[in-house]
Amino acid sequence: MRKFLLLITFMVGSLAFGQEDVPYEMLGVWANLEGEVLTVNRNLGDVVFIRKSKTKIEAVGTIILEDGQLRIFRRDKDDEYDLAFFIGTDNMVITKPRSPRAWLWFRVQ
Repeated sequence: MRKFLLLITFMVGSLAFGQEDVPYEMLGVWANLEGEVLTVNRNLGDVVFIRKSKTKIEAVGTIILEDGQLRIFRRDKDDEYDLAFFIGTDNMVITKPRSPRAWLWFRVQ
């Protein structure tokens, strides 16, 4: 029994150590010059996002950090993809999915 508990403890500890976490600086409300607003926050153990335009919700999903890139799991449609990113003091750049373009986000809150 002692070996079993030691094995479980080791496995859980290695899983927690192997996971990267989304940077704390990414959490908050962001806006871009296209009139969109991006909200990124924690919901229980997940990092969730909502991207809205002036008239509708454009995307909803969860974010994890994997190999230095954002791994996006969309909830509003069946899709997932990786995005490169950079976070500055008051701005953030995130590549658009399947595109050579990127969003430039400015911190609102």
